[in-house]
Amino acid sequence: MHNFCPHCGHALERREVEDQRVRPVCPACNHIVYLNPLLAVGVIAERADGRVALVRRGEDPGRGLWGLPAGFMEIDESTEEAARRECLEETGLEIELGELWGVWSYFHSLKQMSGVLVLYRARVTGGEAAAGSDATEVKFFAPDEIPFQELAFETHSQALRRWQEGTLSPARLTRTQPHHDN
Repeated sequence: MHNFCPHCGHALERREVEDQRVRPVCPACNHIVYLNPLLAVGVIAERADGRVALVRRGEDPGRGLWGLPAGFMEIDESTEEAARRECLEETGLEIELGELWGVWSYFHSLKQMSGVLVLYRARVTGGEAAAGSDATEVKFFAPDEIPFQELAFETHSQALRRWQEGTLSPARLTRTQPHHDN
């Protein structure tokens, strides 16, 4: 929460502004501070064998639970750059981004704020799996091994269920089976 005006340094007060919302406003220069949701970006990073990388979280929220490699986007990067950076930082893996997998909104109950999660599918292209500073473990899971009951975030669960359904669908299994002529 902002306490001081970013323009003139005066203490902010909360009052209703022209859009009928209560916002932090500077009484000295009338600057309105807009509190916008955070943007998190991540990946469903798949190896050639069809297994997906998950990280065991070393920090709250969700310490000790599994999650997708993801984190907050920096002000000077694109969502694609943030996705690659977060995956490398959390897993030690280099990736090639694929399709935009989805966009989810969420509410962070501890911080009492909303956010947006952007996820891409990605293919692991290099690196060695090693937990980053905010993770304790990196592990690859087959589609039918995803520990849904141990996932830290509902958004990750929704994304992985959709991925799992597409990966295990009969049509996909039929297409990926080698064809043999007799």
